[in-house]
Amino acid sequence: MRTNSGVRLPSSTKLFIIIFIIRLINAISIQTFFQADEFYQSLEPAHNFVYGYGYITWEWHAKLRSSIHPLIYSLGYMLANENERLIWLIPKVINSLVATITEYQLYRFVQVYSRDSELARITLTLSLLNPFNWYVLTRSFSNNLETCLTVCALRYWPWRGGISNYNWYLSLGFGFLSCIIRPTNVLLWIPLGIWLLGRIRITFAWIASSIFEVIVLFLLSVALDYYFYKELTIPLYNFLEFNVVKNLSVFYGVAPWHFYVLQAIPLMMMLYLPLIVCGLRKDILLLSSLIYLIGFSLIQHKEFRFIMPLQPIFLYYSARGYRKLHRFKKYVPLGLFLNVCIAIFFSNVNERGAVDILHFMKSNKDALFGFLTPCHSTPWQSHLHNPDLRAWFLTCEPPLHLSNPTSSEINSYRDQSDMFYDNPKLFIKENLGSTLHYPDYIIVFAPMKELIESELSNYVLHKQYFNSYFHWDTRRSGDLIIFRKQSESQIE
Repeated sequence: MRTNSGVRLPSSTKLFIIIFIIRLINAISIQTFFQADEFYQSLEPAHNFVYGYGYITWEWHAKLRSSIHPLIYSLGYMLANENERLIWLIPKVINSLVATITEYQLYRFVQVYSRDSELARITLTLSLLNPFNWYVLTRSFSNNLETCLTVCALRYWPWRGGISNYNWYLSLGFGFLSCIIRPTNVLLWIPLGIWLLGRIRITFAWIASSIFEVIVLFLLSVALDYYFYKELTIPLYNFLEFNVVKNLSVFYGVAPWHFYVLQAIPLMMMLYLPLIVCGLRKDILLLSSLIYLIGFSLIQHKEFRFIMPLQPIFLYYSARGYRKLHRFKKYVPLGLFLNVCIAIFFSNVNERGAVDILHFMKSNKDALFGFLTPCHSTPWQSHLHNPDLRAWFLTCEPPLHLSNPTSSEINSYRDQSDMFYDNPKLFIKENLGSTLHYPDYIIVFAPMKELIESELSNYVLHKQYFNSYFHWDTRRSGDLIIFRKQSESQIE
């Protein structure tokens, strides 16, 4: 590749550009909804920070999260100003850049760790062809930034024991920042740190300079949080108080101990599972991964993306397995075809109604919308960008008034969404027209269609958007349906 001036670009630069182009196409092409945190834990607080409006969930009021992640998108919004096309596009460019750095550094990490460039190329290829990565890696989750920082730290980690050059301080910096973004990432670094301490000669100067770097980075994060929250706060402390002292994370669901092994890893790796099994080796990466998995399995609240930082390690083992299974390489074209089909289905078909419906809201800016759906079922101001938006949806704040609640207290607490789904008829009777304004349009998922038709005779079916063939939450299954309020003359 040459620039216009005829200067040949380094091979590493060419590789980075190729990955970025692939991931930018990936980010722009995604048309589906995955999880609410993609918007409400990054884009919404960033949009609110820059423009002064955007939905702020309770986590940000409670200051549980580091400001670093939303501030990255805030810079993008500042560049976009009021250009709606750029407001939509720039976060996708940022996501593509994060994904590109992740995969480029994955390539370099495997190259350094294994001393095998061919294995590094196989690992990168498997990452680019992984349907889960196509579906998730270019979304604006903090877990993706955490994964990016983690693999950067792994790339510079002193695998051969040399701590006298700047690589150690790069690795320490990236690793510490990953823990600021998601404090649970420390589970990966504890065994790696102990392993390293057993292999090096420790000096006072090394300890002092490492501690100094950590303190400087921590103070910088505190300064950014002060800038973002407009007051002095330490999200790490708030996070630990909420999740450990109060143990309120269980409010958002409890999964069995085997969730990550039997559900998350198979979903993340799909057709690569046999490759992982064949490629495993007894090394510090495997030990660290097992400790990470055990630690997360002991936490009651579980989600697939919580173990995203292990994805680079899984891909490395998959690449090792690929090289071992020579006799199965004739099935590579079939595997490639299946991966592409899976990626397209989840990225462009299943759960697209939650995004498509925003086009209807944009074309009816003056209308009042009401969502009788589970909380945060669609993106919000980061996609609508409407300071005069008239809309409401059911909320789902946890019982913040409880400290160290019992399981019975958690189960008995009902948020607004729970109250609606516990008794939809009673909820509509008691709340619509009082605590919730009668909207011009009511949006529900398919299971609530008959209820609206029977209980609200002044609303008629106006539009229906395909959303999903299946869904893990039965309340969100089927199409998204818009009911329009009739005027009195139309009713007569």
